[in-house]
Amino acid sequence: MNTQTAPYTEKKTTSMASREKINMLLDSNPNILRLLVSSNNLQEARSNMFAYLNQCEQEVLQAHCMLHPLEKKNTRDCINVFKNIISESNEQKTDHSCLNTLWRLAIEHWRQQDWPGISDAFLVEMRYLFKGIIGLSEIYSRSGICKREVPAFVHMKGKEAAIVRSNLLNEKAYQYTAFINKNDYRNGLHPQVISSREENKKAILACTGGIEKDWNDFRWQVKNAFKDTENIKKIIELTDTEESCIKDALENNIPFTITPYYLSLMDKKQDAFKHDRALRLHVIPNRIFLEKMTKQGIYHKEELDFMHELDTSPEDFITRRYSMIAIIKPYSWCPQLCIYCQRNWELLNSNAIKGIIPRTNLKKAFEWFKSNPDVREVLITGGDPLALSNEKIDHLLQEFVAMDHIRRIRIGTRTLVTMPMRFNEELLEVFKKYHNTPYKSITLVTHIQHAYEITPEMADVVRKLKSIGIDIYNQQVFSMQNCRKFETCFLRESLKEIGIIPYYLFNLKGKDETADFKVPIARLLQEQKEEARLLPGLIRTDKPVFNVPTLGKNELNSWQDHDVIMILDDGSRIYEFYPWEKYMAPVNTYLYRDMPIYDFLQKLQEYGENPQDYRTIWYYF
Repeated sequence: MNTQTAPYTEKKTTSMASREKINMLLDSNPNILRLLVSSNNLQEARSNMFAYLNQCEQEVLQAHCMLHPLEKKNTRDCINVFKNIISESNEQKTDHSCLNTLWRLAIEHWRQQDWPGISDAFLVEMRYLFKGIIGLSEIYSRSGICKREVPAFVHMKGKEAAIVRSNLLNEKAYQYTAFINKNDYRNGLHPQVISSREENKKAILACTGGIEKDWNDFRWQVKNAFKDTENIKKIIELTDTEESCIKDALENNIPFTITPYYLSLMDKKQDAFKHDRALRLHVIPNRIFLEKMTKQGIYHKEELDFMHELDTSPEDFITRRYSMIAIIKPYSWCPQLCIYCQRNWELLNSNAIKGIIPRTNLKKAFEWFKSNPDVREVLITGGDPLALSNEKIDHLLQEFVAMDHIRRIRIGTRTLVTMPMRFNEELLEVFKKYHNTPYKSITLVTHIQHAYEITPEMADVVRKLKSIGIDIYNQQVFSMQNCRKFETCFLRESLKEIGIIPYYLFNLKGKDETADFKVPIARLLQEQKEEARLLPGLIRTDKPVFNVPTLGKNELNSWQDHDVIMILDDGSRIYEFYPWEKYMAPVNTYLYRDMPIYDFLQKLQEYGENPQDYRTIWYYF
């Protein structure tokens, strides 16, 4: 088993404010405090706590319990989590005892001023759990009984109930619209955005000596990609940190480029909390990313193989985690590197020429697919395979279409976002030649991370692709740059408006170098339950998934696929994931260390968000 650790989970020393939080924690459930203080050792504390939790569970299941049924459900969930984190088996798995920390706090808090290593994040996390096991989550009411809070339609029938319920649903829909308007969420189809980007485009053409015809040539876009701060600053403002990070990336031979088109999407005036924040942070290296890359990535890049693709590669440039689909990576280069990229370890030090697979290796890869007839679908990815020439793309498609057992071909690409002019008439003709349903089909899968990346140019390409029958799916990586309330909902709606299908909502992989992007699993679950559910079903078609290294995707909405098994002193939750094939084979489980919820809410507050808008997050496990 593995436990992933990241820089954002550094242990902190409690302050005077934490002294208050210690008292708040212990006062939130006097029964727990009494049981811990009266225990002579850790084992006695464990026995007392299990007896108490069993009693809480029995009480909530009794007929006379006054708690609302929804509060009862939350209470039982909290009890189960509490049992998990105080169990000896989970202490052994995680090499940590949350119960020991609580016991020490209870018996020594009054005589000890400083508690090194125990953070506010831990104290607040445990306080919510203490309250949750006795029905005082305050989600529905302060008491959990919910007499006045019950919607009026619950006590009505027929049309009268329907009208009252419809009015309540109008209020929910209005909350969504009002929040988006208040935060001024925008996509690239907004008239003001289109106008400002046109000005950026003119400035870029002037800077590069290009003309309108050049702009629409993807080869010109690649050739004139921006790679230094001096020229970028002619188009947009850079903060001192952005400028410093770009320079350090170049000095350490870490790939960094911005296509002219993608640069034109950024706002000229820099504002860390406004519209283009996500775009900048997705392509401009941050300090944590650079430190990890310079220490490890250049000389020991295989150590950055977070998904253990080397362990799932039966042939060079092939990855197989599932029974009927396999990946081929014919190109290890991208016109523009995404900081959160899963395969940055393979792209380091590559360039447009060196990134092409040698013909002999490509032939071996084709032979592997031919010798595995149970593989019915292929995902062509990389790098970005659409950065290859039309001739090479034609060759790839021709080879796979000729294999009788290959029914579907997926192409994973971000050129739709970074360089939509890549989809010229010649490339569309190549697709048209091989897309022949129901016998063979081609599908595009892309990464549109934020609604601000959606543009008229992208919409035009989507129309052309759909006109020849090709579907386009989006895989969003849930990160600090798109996790604000209703922000992902707004992206989903914007995608559907131009004809792209939301497909996956990925929990960001726990790579150390992407710590700046990290969001707790609880926030993703909250988004799914409280925000996405307001949207019609045809818009919320994406599945929330956690990608288990080596083993593949687990659907996060399925609680039977994971458990919270420990809470560390820094407030991190430890999850145990049960791989997708758990009912087919006795595979190993996987341990994952998440970002502390308290730290996440503090970061949101720095972005101008109100943590109270996310108050239920503590009860998503």
